[in-house]
Amino acid sequence: MTEYLKKAQEPIDPKNFKDYVDIIETLENDGYLNTSFLKSYIPDKSEISLQSAITKIQENYNLPVTGKPDQTTINYILMPRCDVPDIINGTNTVTKFVNQSTSFKPWWNNDKKNLTYAFLPKNEVPDTIKSLFQDAFNRWSNVTKLNFTETMLFNRSDIRIGFFSPDAKGRVVGGTYIRNNTGRVLIYLTKEILVNLESVVMHQIGHLLGLGHSPVEEAIMYPIMLPKKKIELVNDDLQKIQQIYGVNKSSSNLVESSANHQHSAALNIVLVLGLTSGLLVIRLLDV
Repeated sequence: MTEYLKKAQEPIDPKNFKDYVDIIETLENDGYLNTSFLKSYIPDKSEISLQSAITKIQENYNLPVTGKPDQTTINYILMPRCDVPDIINGTNTVTKFVNQSTSFKPWWNNDKKNLTYAFLPKNEVPDTIKSLFQDAFNRWSNVTKLNFTETMLFNRSDIRIGFFSPDAKGRVVGGTYIRNNTGRVLIYLTKEILVNLESVVMHQIGHLLGLGHSPVEEAIMYPIMLPKKKIELVNDDLQKIQQIYGVNKSSSNLVESSANHQHSAALNIVLVLGLTSGLLVIRLLDV
């Protein structure tokens, strides 16, 4: 255990996490600490690294910058969030002023404007959820000039979407990665967390299109999963996506009409119950 965490500015409620190791592992996963921090712990030197990590989190999430692990900061560290790290290879992606056009290169053929997506067949995703994904892709299509079409050919699709059981902590709600010129979207299911699925989907598509995380709480690309619906692109999202794809002059009306669309199944909030024999089990909550 680190002396630094023991000296927290406020008492830390033990109900929020199992032990100090949870915090360290979370900081490692999110890119704030070296992944070998615990294994190569050196007093004093490691304490300085940990304080620097706490400070960076406070800066990224617009918290009072004290460098101390107070309860508010700990709560943010342990909130449900995206699996994509905030800091990648030493680069902080949580910033308002990243030049996205120079930091992202399309993983698909540059001349390709029509991308296909498919769902993992064993998930047997219902039509209501497929409709939700289509709406999310349409919102991003409106501002990128890319087209997204569902296909049944999972192994030949450009974007492959799967629903999976969560890890033991159930903290991660979704993730995105690229492999062999194919975009992968992973949605993690947990009955402990109320997940706004549509917001998670919008966020993960943003990653596929080249966006990093945002410090703006209202932005689609804010990494922490808040208990409110966020499907409309705000200025921070728009400015960054336009750095990559340019300005789509017809996008404003399209985005507005899409934002006003409501799913007939009242998919404002989705409680994901989990997987049963590899099948997706979902309960829709009216709000």
